[in-house]
Amino acid sequence: MNTFSLWSIVFIVLGLCSFGLSGIMEGYFEPIVLLGSIFLFIGAILSFIAISKKEKGRIKFISLASFFMILFLVTWFEPFQVIRVMIWLKNIV
Repeated sequence: MNTFSLWSIVFIVLGLCSFGLSGIMEGYFEPIVLLGSIFLFIGAILSFIAISKKEKGRIKFISLASFFMILFLVTWFEPFQVIRVMIWLKNIV
């Protein structure tokens, strides 16, 4: 069974939905962007685990490619979101 591949897709979709929700909402809400970033990273980690366990299918590669495409698009269209999250994290610590 391709459990890691399926969970990686689920977390990538959750991250994408979080970034979409952040774009729809009026103003800026840092925890939603942070949660979306965490979901994306968890999805990428699960995809790497699926690749290392040599699971069958191509879902693991699709989720890994979409991880990099989503991060590229976020930094291309809204580069200050990355800076805002980094400053927000710095202020927490």
